[in-house]
Amino acid sequence: MKCIKIGEFWGKGKYSKRILDIKELSNGWYLIKTENSKSKDDFRVKVIFSPDPPRSMTPKHAHFLIDFYGKLCADSGKAKYILEAICEMWHHPENIDEIFRKYQKKIYGLPGYPFEYILYGLKWILEQEDINFKGRPSKKQAELDEICKKQNIITPENRKGSQLAISLLCDVANGTHPVESLFKANLDIRPKSK
Repeated sequence: MKCIKIGEFWGKGKYSKRILDIKELSNGWYLIKTENSKSKDDFRVKVIFSPDPPRSMTPKHAHFLIDFYGKLCADSGKAKYILEAICEMWHHPENIDEIFRKYQKKIYGLPGYPFEYILYGLKWILEQEDINFKGRPSKKQAELDEICKKQNIITPENRKGSQLAISLLCDVANGTHPVESLFKANLDIRPKSK
């Protein structure tokens, strides 16, 4: 059985990175933070579906956006609670367990990613975005503020980097198709060549 411990390595060859933090989810998946190189505090988020044989992926904004869109299509009323919970977690990441318990019954039965994975995965992805944020043009910032405002979402202090990810979810909640929203945000959604 492959070891998943802080300080151990995950990945093969040049893609092997030291594990900095671990969150074991109730469904048996592991979220891990590994070393990364964009800045001194940078990290990469991985989800491990199976340690042995090893099966993992690097979750991206687009994955969560498509999942949210699927939830909106299945039950828009319940899906709004997903956005509400994500935004509450964005403002108060220290209360994630409490937020999970508060919304778990409200979103029960929605298809797609497990709610626990959404909250914990996005918590780290949003932190990563804030760490690597270098600023954006004021016109783009005003556009993101307006998108979020339509969902009554206010950006917390020092969270402008992660606001882009939140604005994508808000844009889809506002009625924009996820592919259009990703293009509008100028995010590259093409698969990487190996």
